[in-house]
Amino acid sequence: MDDNLEKEGRKRPPDPSVKPAVPSTSKKRKTVTSTAKQDAASRVTIESLPSEMVEHILSWASVGDVMAFGATCHAFHQLSFSPALWKALCRRQATGPLPDASSPENWRRTAILKYSQALYLHSLGGGVGRTAPPVTLALTPRLALGFRRILPTCDNHFLWDERGTVFTLSDSVTLSPSGQLVWSEASRSTVLCRNAKDVTVDPRSDVSHRQYVYVLVTRPPSVLAGGRPGSSVTLKQSDSVEIYQQYSGERVFHMTFHPSLTFSQLRLMGSEVNRTLLLLTGQWEWPGRALIDAPPFTVQLTLRVINHSLPDLPVKQIHTSYSSALFITGDGSVYVETHSAGVHRHLFGSLQGFSPNNVHTPMLLPLSYKVVKCSLGLTHLCLLDESGRVFMQGSNNHGQLGTGDKIDRREPTQVVLSLTPVDVCCGLNHSLALLRGETGEKEVQGCGCGRGGRLPGWAQGSPVFVRLSVKAPRSTRALCSSKYYLYLLCCHDIAEPLLFHTPPPGAESEMEAAEREGLQRCLSQLRGCGHLWEQLAKLREAVQSHMTLSSAQKDFLEEALSTMQQGSSSTTEFQL
Repeated sequence: MDDNLEKEGRKRPPDPSVKPAVPSTSKKRKTVTSTAKQDAASRVTIESLPSEMVEHILSWASVGDVMAFGATCHAFHQLSFSPALWKALCRRQATGPLPDASSPENWRRTAILKYSQALYLHSLGGGVGRTAPPVTLALTPRLALGFRRILPTCDNHFLWDERGTVFTLSDSVTLSPSGQLVWSEASRSTVLCRNAKDVTVDPRSDVSHRQYVYVLVTRPPSVLAGGRPGSSVTLKQSDSVEIYQQYSGERVFHMTFHPSLTFSQLRLMGSEVNRTLLLLTGQWEWPGRALIDAPPFTVQLTLRVINHSLPDLPVKQIHTSYSSALFITGDGSVYVETHSAGVHRHLFGSLQGFSPNNVHTPMLLPLSYKVVKCSLGLTHLCLLDESGRVFMQGSNNHGQLGTGDKIDRREPTQVVLSLTPVDVCCGLNHSLALLRGETGEKEVQGCGCGRGGRLPGWAQGSPVFVRLSVKAPRSTRALCSSKYYLYLLCCHDIAEPLLFHTPPPGAESEMEAAEREGLQRCLSQLRGCGHLWEQLAKLREAVQSHMTLSSAQKDFLEEALSTMQQGSSSTTEFQL
């Protein structure tokens, strides 16, 4: 029977008396091992890779991708600070001298500065004879590292970077593929000078007056050949002031100081025929007078103290306009010096305190906050305190103070902005502010006169700060304007200290305390009113008397309260 089953190809039925064979243990172990290997291979993630391999992979990514990678978790955040990683990134994109290898932090700072730097020109249409796009990305010089300041002049733009190099950005005309001439803004770059500690131009807003560029330069020690063969003389490092013609870049004046005199800031005042140079040291303000009528220049250097009653108080910042200068001291106090009766009247409302025989007497501004940043215009000024509050003072005939009206302010007046200020700029009859949101986005707001495209999107102007039609990148750090362009200077410096800090809990100014007390008084009176229309009337009184709002916001609230009050009155009459 079994033979017949085998011939027919059928299986033999199992014998109950015979036990089934057990599989081999070695085969089972081999199967489990191969499955474990497959599972382990499928579980390989970036966390299981060696840190050296991850650093090598990240070294071929962009700086932005590395920063985003470091923001994912704590482990990756620590890995993103690897000096070897940032050294590789820095060498890939750096075209100039590499940072000091003794400080690992310099590799990361250099790479981020190089990655984030950019200059955008927003066309304002203020009489430009050529057609220009609204926003233009200027040429980035190959050797530049970290933009610090942009100075527009009559024909060129001058850019100062973190290495102390001053670049000249010139416009050019190119031929398009269709055969038409195309004007390119800031499309050629050359090096004007190196080792610059500060650079400035004519403080007037009209760039046609900016024919010269003034540079405060530190010259390194040099060796000169002596009178005898084989002898040499070593010259110490010293500061000097150099003046360049902005069109040709030719140096037309050079003044060197003694090595014992070192300066940190350079500013200008006055016209071309009676120019005043302000050179700032640690404790003293050194003004020199240079008559730029024609070469050779006549120079007279004198020494004086800003505040005679506090001679030991150092001056930290100098800001100048055509006929005025503003000094910020070490404790955050602000002194203003006016050299013209008209400018003094615009800033302070009267000629009280002005003496034509002694125009070098600074006046202390009555401000109880520590000022950290400032912008000085011809007839108005803007102050930023250490908590990010904005204060305006001066002429307000075009609404350039942003207070919601056109009433001049004789003292610093606080203006509430919707976001945190980063930089401010006082123009001829308008003001600009670069603001930062909670998530890091930047926007540009402005107020005042809108003629000539000064306030993009607001041709009629505005007496309050409004958002302008300007797209500001997240890395924008400063802004300035001329008749033709609004300049957005982009650069992110991780070593830059925080400019503002949040005031400590309970720290409240006298003005804020009085405002809070008045609002609490109005609130208690409102609760004592028996009718709805009385409560609305009391609320309107609080809005008009105790709330710091713009005129548009006050008009809206008053109109809304009037509508509600009329509705409540009609309802009461209907019920009666």
